[in-house]
Amino acid sequence: MNVLDYTVNLISWQTGLTSRTRDEVFEEMLKTFCTREFMDANPELSEADILNALIEREHQRTTAVGKEIAFPHARLENLNRAFFALGVLPEPVLFEDEPVRIVCLILVPTIDPSISLKIMAQLSRKLSDVAMRESVFNAENSDMLRNLFRRSELRIDGPVCARDIMRLPRWSVKEDTLISECAYMMARDHLRAVPVLDSQKRIVGEITSESLFRYGLPDFFAKLKSVSFIAEFDPFEKYFEDERNIPSVDVMSDRFRTVPLDYTLMEIVFDLAILRFNKLYVTDADGHWVGAIDQGTVLNNVINY
Repeated sequence: MNVLDYTVNLISWQTGLTSRTRDEVFEEMLKTFCTREFMDANPELSEADILNALIEREHQRTTAVGKEIAFPHARLENLNRAFFALGVLPEPVLFEDEPVRIVCLILVPTIDPSISLKIMAQLSRKLSDVAMRESVFNAENSDMLRNLFRRSELRIDGPVCARDIMRLPRWSVKEDTLISECAYMMARDHLRAVPVLDSQKRIVGEITSESLFRYGLPDFFAKLKSVSFIAEFDPFEKYFEDERNIPSVDVMSDRFRTVPLDYTLMEIVFDLAILRFNKLYVTDADGHWVGAIDQGTVLNNVINY
């Protein structure tokens, strides 16, 4: 099916929204979207039910994804089918700390939650283009906005891929970053693993919290069955102090996984669950790091969508 099959005429395409807060945006969009025809088709739902479901989902985690785009969505038990609406704001509204101007609102029945992820995937790909986003911002009316998407064949028949669920690159270290700096960043941001990048922003290794912690221990420590006989930890503190100025390149592991943008969800789950990689690093055709996926990413997308 095409993404546009989940829209309802022009009421799904809303330009010039005037709300100034996230929840007000939802209310404004629903007021237009929830026509008498829509409510008659979904008699067990109210506009308030839908609004509350959207807000509750935002409380779990913001649906803003960057580039002034958000994908608020809700699963509704009594919804007769999936629906999609797109709203455009002349000025950004904050979703937590993220400014948003393009609001892609998705409603799905609880029995078919994967549709929301597939709709989001297609729209995300389309809106990743700067020129497309500018055209959306400049659309003067609903008809112009709808026509921008009519020109594309936004189908949801294909599998969910890495590009659809990956998080944008955020944390990384360089080859010459000291492990003391790396350890501080990983502890501060609760990271299990970070990639090591070369000067071309290509991944050359990975540092995990486990390997970083174990690096400061003498070899014999791993063979001990008990530490009850050790009265003080001073010798080990000195050892950690001596090793703090080692560069990341000397600590990193070459056991990491890069995957292409079209890597399927099934392949992703296999690598994380069976091959037990901490994280998958998504790279483009030139080998540049463009996204990351871990177990939390998969669970958030599969369960919460």
